[in-house]
Amino acid sequence: MKAGRALLTLACVMIVIAGLKAGAGFLVPIVVAFFLSVLSFPLMHWLMTKRLPHMVALFITVGAIVLTLGLTVYAGASLLRKFQSEVPGYVHKLKTYVDQTGAWLEERGVEGAKDTANQVFDVPTIISLATNQDVVKNVASMVGTTFGTVATWLGSTVIVLVVMMFILMEAPGTTSRASVVEQAGGPNLAVLLQSATDIQKYLGVKTLISAATGVAAFILCWSFNLKYPLLWGILAFVFNYIPAVGSTAAGIPAVIEALVQHGVGPAVGVAIGYAVINFCLDSLWQPMLMGRRFGISGLVIVLSVIFWGWLWGPAGMFLAVPLTMMMKVILENTQEFRWISVAMAKKKVRHGEVVLEVPELEDDEDTMGAGAATEPPANIPRTRVESINRTR
Repeated sequence: MKAGRALLTLACVMIVIAGLKAGAGFLVPIVVAFFLSVLSFPLMHWLMTKRLPHMVALFITVGAIVLTLGLTVYAGASLLRKFQSEVPGYVHKLKTYVDQTGAWLEERGVEGAKDTANQVFDVPTIISLATNQDVVKNVASMVGTTFGTVATWLGSTVIVLVVMMFILMEAPGTTSRASVVEQAGGPNLAVLLQSATDIQKYLGVKTLISAATGVAAFILCWSFNLKYPLLWGILAFVFNYIPAVGSTAAGIPAVIEALVQHGVGPAVGVAIGYAVINFCLDSLWQPMLMGRRFGISGLVIVLSVIFWGWLWGPAGMFLAVPLTMMMKVILENTQEFRWISVAMAKKKVRHGEVVLEVPELEDDEDTMGAGAATEPPANIPRTRVESINRTR
């Protein structure tokens, strides 16, 4: 009977995953709008505490989001076009380093190293790909499961803004509405509101860390006299939202530019600078700001990036951790699948014992609007797991 239930559960999960992938064009804009609303709600709530009318605060909040995103995209696209026009020169200079490395290896007994370097580093192909004028269309077709073509992307942007406005319009009093729904015989939505609170704090801290990463990357690249420090700062800010791999990937173009323009020494300096920035902000400062509530295993984070990236494309990679956090909270508040939430928890060794970092959230004052509402939900049952079985 247990095996049959397990197979039935697995079949249902596969059906849900297939539905999420098939409905990506409809679901992704709505999910993006939800997370933007959760992120921007504290600003609207703060404006309302300053005695601004709700609608005025709403339009100011949406305007601030649109202005910030618009300026970031415009600046990044403009700098990227300038950088794209200089790619052939960068490729030829990089080719020189590759040839010198191949010759150096061949002089020291590595047979065929020079010919292998020539075959691997195909200059015409790289230049053709990097300077292709249809690169935007190619990228749009690659992201077909998310927003599709450029026209569809623009339409999805409008949908995101409209849905975000209506979510923020309905935000105040969400907890009271959830209580009324439960009293009317509906489900208990307190768990979802609590997960929205957690996601709100995560997105707020992640935005702060990403902004600090972008500023630090800009200062680092500017100090090494790189030509596009603002572009690499914007890239670091955006890619920092992708956990585990985003910050590292954002530093590769800057290191390549430093290598081509100034040589090996500055390139190593830029690489070390990026490593220090990522370690200090992502490994030290971010855990201190987030606390134990967001203790998700590193393996789970990497797998979630891969899974949501496969499911919903680049948008899924950016939203991987918030979506996984929501799933973890929901699973933690079920009897049958609570063990999955426990398995996803972050682990550490304390006095020779493996301990799961699953915090207590009752009477927790560290809330930020209770998701999309102004008052935190009360009496949410949560389970705290002190440790797993000891291995002696």
